[in-house]
Amino acid sequence: MAAARLRSPEVDRGVTGYSRLGNSGLGWVALGVVVSLAKRDARPAIATAVAVWGTLGVNYGVKLIAKRERPNLEDAPQTIEAPSSSSFPSSHAAMAAAAAVVLGDVVPFVRLPLKLAAVSMAYTRVHLGVHHPSDVVAGYALGAVTGRVARLFVPARRRR
Repeated sequence: MAAARLRSPEVDRGVTGYSRLGNSGLGWVALGVVVSLAKRDARPAIATAVAVWGTLGVNYGVKLIAKRERPNLEDAPQTIEAPSSSSFPSSHAAMAAAAAVVLGDVVPFVRLPLKLAAVSMAYTRVHLGVHHPSDVVAGYALGAVTGRVARLFVPARRRR
């Protein structure tokens, strides 16, 4: 696997730390709060929370149907415990994509860095050996869709 070539103790620690920021979507929701504070508007935080946690709910529904086993990689870093839930699709990838969509709409000049941060989050799950590559691709696609839907429920502020 290509991820195995990138593994080293230093890289593994960094990847593990970044991946943990995605646990339960808390890092993404916190980023939405920061954007809200900077813009003095609660909508980005609300939209991010709706997108991230709504995506998490939809994602778990798909996991219940898919019931895919997680990879069993001997060479994977043993820095996190593999979740007990189904491997397909990746919740971390889904929530990251949803947050990138919502926050990219709110702050367009950081749209590309947000997408890169989301793709990086998805990669961490493969690097750590807890997801198959197809899990993160499917999760990312799911999150891109649910992020768009979430924006419909929390409209942007009207211009005066």
